[in-house]
Amino acid sequence: MRRPLAYAFAILLMLFPSCDKEAVRHLEELQGSLSEVEGKVDGIGLTDAIVPAADVETGYAISFDKDKYGVDAGGSVTVRYSLPEPSAVSITVGGGMEASVNATTDTEGEIVVTAPDPASPATICVTAVSQSGKQTAREVDIMVRDPYTDATRTCVNLLGYYNFKPQWCTAENFQKLADIGIKSVTVETQDENYREQMDLAHQAGLKTLPIIGWLGGRYLSDPENYKGLDEYVAYLSQHPSTMAYHICDEPSTRDIPSLLFRKEKVESLDPNHPVYINLNPDGSVNALGVDNYHDYIEAFARDCKCKLISFDMYPILPEGQVMPHWHRCLRVVSEVSRQYGVPFWAFAASCWINNENGIQSRGIPSTENLRMQVYTDLAYGAQVVQFFTIQQYGGTTLSPFMSNGTWSIAFEFLKETCLQVQKRGFVFDGCSVRNIKFTAEPSVWGTKLSMAELPAAIGSLSTDKTALVSFFENRGNEYIAIVNQSYTDKITASVTFNEMAYTIERDGSFVEHGPGNEDFTIDEGDLMVIKIR
Repeated sequence: MRRPLAYAFAILLMLFPSCDKEAVRHLEELQGSLSEVEGKVDGIGLTDAIVPAADVETGYAISFDKDKYGVDAGGSVTVRYSLPEPSAVSITVGGGMEASVNATTDTEGEIVVTAPDPASPATICVTAVSQSGKQTAREVDIMVRDPYTDATRTCVNLLGYYNFKPQWCTAENFQKLADIGIKSVTVETQDENYREQMDLAHQAGLKTLPIIGWLGGRYLSDPENYKGLDEYVAYLSQHPSTMAYHICDEPSTRDIPSLLFRKEKVESLDPNHPVYINLNPDGSVNALGVDNYHDYIEAFARDCKCKLISFDMYPILPEGQVMPHWHRCLRVVSEVSRQYGVPFWAFAASCWINNENGIQSRGIPSTENLRMQVYTDLAYGAQVVQFFTIQQYGGTTLSPFMSNGTWSIAFEFLKETCLQVQKRGFVFDGCSVRNIKFTAEPSVWGTKLSMAELPAAIGSLSTDKTALVSFFENRGNEYIAIVNQSYTDKITASVTFNEMAYTIERDGSFVEHGPGNEDFTIDEGDLMVIKIR
């Protein structure tokens, strides 16, 4: 029996009266038609037991409204039928699917089969009983693909931080960001045209993070004077694009009392949108206010009662290197995020950052190092990745959007990264991370993966160079993400599958892998995603 290849739903075949030479000829024609339909839907898999008998008559028509990649979890497939004689049609389905028969007449109608979410294997059985009492049942095994496999349907949130100066805030520029998969942008309320910016962003389908205060800065610097704040929040709370309120950047724990007061003031004016405070990376006691990074992050989750945790770090160094404490920061933020049940946001450097003397202090952006940053953030469980920065400003030499109003080569890197990420973004949106390991054991990164930690579906997993391995769940599905931690070299991953599993390719398609060992090449800064159930 040939194994069905999935992605198609039902074959509707009816029983036909008496067998003669003409009927045999019709049978051969029908079998040819079925083969053609089967090929178009990539082999939906008729079993040996349901090859039609010889008593076949022409006039039976079926059609599908979806092609190979058209079946989403939560979506549906319609099978339309036309019969030469009145027949009673019924259907049974498995795998959590639902089906209904809508008969237009006693010989025509359609069957609508709704796929489950999460997706799962299923069996569909269609039965027809003619007026003469003859009955035929046909059974098909199918596999529904996971949802959101193209960039227009994903919902991983990629945010453009510092997008446009007032003179460059145009509908065209906002749309350019939306078209590459950016989902949200910052808006500085100190700009006189900030309301216009909010409207333009909304028209492009973007959410906004309005910046209404800095540490010791405008609007929130005087706790006794909230007239301006009242006006801002009154407007922003009603704007459909508002996603959160940015009230402070890089505070220390010493600022928590005043920040808590300000945060609660904003929340009293608008309880429906969270307050955003962006925290420091690991650094000096002066910057943090405490001796260690875990205590710093936890203080804001516990004492400032943050509903989301954001921190910035730009790890890309020249010549293929990354900052050694990048993973330590991500690990701490991820752990505190899970402990307090709040999401966390992370950053990726999309610009070339210089130090005060104009000497390069961070690596020049590229598709390879951008996607490594984003995929690593997501693998730790980040629910928003913020690109710093979109526009060029002091301290940056190369940004996607330059201060003279032109788009640079850095935008092309950003574009390619976003489009790639969004193809597989559905895997990470809303995910719950269980464990983070490494296929080697650099002391500053984390602990080495043990084969005993692998799920039963995977017999072994190794790479020839260091990779991050994230184990996480999402919508009832279990995944493994293997992220290449080099943005200058490819790596080879060797995986032994104990049972059927899937890899999710860069274009969002699913590839089935049976039991056995396979080698995979993971490009520079790229990742490999395995779905094991």
